[in-house]
Amino acid sequence: MPPRSLVLSAASLCAGGLAVLVYFHDSDLVLLREHLNHPFALGALACLLMALAAAGLRWMWLRVVIVLLSGLGMSVALFGGWMALAFSSTAEVGFVDGPDPYRIRLQRSLAGLGPDTVMWLSVRRDAGLLSREWDLGCFNDDVPDDALDSVTWTGPGSVEIRVVDGRTFPIALDPASGRPLTTAALNC
Repeated sequence: MPPRSLVLSAASLCAGGLAVLVYFHDSDLVLLREHLNHPFALGALACLLMALAAAGLRWMWLRVVIVLLSGLGMSVALFGGWMALAFSSTAEVGFVDGPDPYRIRLQRSLAGLGPDTVMWLSVRRDAGLLSREWDLGCFNDDVPDDALDSVTWTGPGSVEIRVVDGRTFPIALDPASGRPLTTAALNC
């Protein structure tokens, strides 16, 4: 096997391993969460690299089999990515600034195929490349009283989330890391 095929095979295995890792493990680092959280694209890249690596194989039948399986895998990965993008895309709503270095991120997404929406809240601790973000809560408005009304900082390490019917969810943050000690969820 030529060295080019070996390098492409190794790169394909790395891309495939990264795709599996990203799919099953959600990172707290904002850099990884926002820029490398594309398991379907990484899977398609792994299949493409494996098909390119097969071009250097000596046996024609093995080359054809690997290229066909890689093409099938790439098609499945692209279709899965398209479906995930269609049904789980989120739109940025904004941020609620808190005591430095914290802020709360608000995102909105559709809840399945229905007209109701889900509001996702997460708390972010800004630290440049080492910024971290943790889930704070999610609120589905399929029951109108459960929709998110407001989120406010009640102290340097505490947040209060209010829903439309007046219920409140106080959440404390770990003083050392900034990670929420509890989360809140309604119909998610």
